[in-house]
Amino acid sequence: MIRLQITGRHYELDEKIVSYVNKKLGGLDKYLPRHKDATIGSVVLTKDHSNRQDNEFCCEAILDVPGERMQAKEATMNMYAAVDIVEQKLKVQVLKYKDRTEPAKNRRRMLFGKMFSRDRATNPEIVEETETGQA
Repeated sequence: MIRLQITGRHYELDEKIVSYVNKKLGGLDKYLPRHKDATIGSVVLTKDHSNRQDNEFCCEAILDVPGERMQAKEATMNMYAAVDIVEQKLKVQVLKYKDRTEPAKNRRRMLFGKMFSRDRATNPEIVEETETGQA
């Protein structure tokens, strides 16, 4: 679970919104690579009367993962909707981070195959053996 610090600016935090934010944004750790344990986040929920009527509630979230900082901000007419949209934005960023930092299984297999000369592209003897059925 991601450790979240939730604050409210001009918005009274109740137990219902705090548990909702913890459930939605705290659950993003399932998309992080397994070795990335030190994830800390901060969420700021604000209510701004000066904006237009449909952008009254704002949710801003920042996640600090090792080597990178991810942030998302959204303003809507409902605080729960703002949290949902911020969660989707952060989910996309976390998945991109995971793709960059965690090597794929097939990529690992290909790299080890090249190390031990078992790659079909670099070693034509393997291709001939498989075509004749000797392998």
